[in-house]
Amino acid sequence: MAALRLLRLAEAQQHLQTIAAWNYSEWGKSSGSSLQNSMEWFQSIISAPSEECVLAEQDGVVIGMASLVDHDLDERPDLLHWLASVYVLPAFRKSGVASALIEAVEHEAALRGIACMYLYTNTAEQLYTRLGWELSEHFQRGPEHFAIMRKDPRG
Repeated sequence: MAALRLLRLAEAQQHLQTIAAWNYSEWGKSSGSSLQNSMEWFQSIISAPSEECVLAEQDGVVIGMASLVDHDLDERPDLLHWLASVYVLPAFRKSGVASALIEAVEHEAALRGIACMYLYTNTAEQLYTRLGWELSEHFQRGPEHFAIMRKDPRG
């Protein structure tokens, strides 16, 4: 098995359509967004100085992604800098890919001098706790319960 490569989206734009489709399928479709909205969102990340998308690639195939974005939760516009859109293909889950992507995004945040990052999740609170994220608060959206977590990426 080939080594995992972590790349910034700007260096691997050939994967833009794939990651936009993942984003749309996982989160966009249920929120009323479109595949085109996902494409445009990732294109905007490429040129945003405070944002980044990191991709995991193996044998030239993209297998995961994670992003650093300024805002990710409409209910909390007061919170700035988010870990967002963490996704790994099912066949590669539980192999350290998500952890590597999250750490790479944390590194990108630290390079930008970001003192605090947030994320929200309703499925992976244990993963983030294991990686040093702390629970900040809980909220509910419809029938689903979410955790907002925070971390200082500078360690």
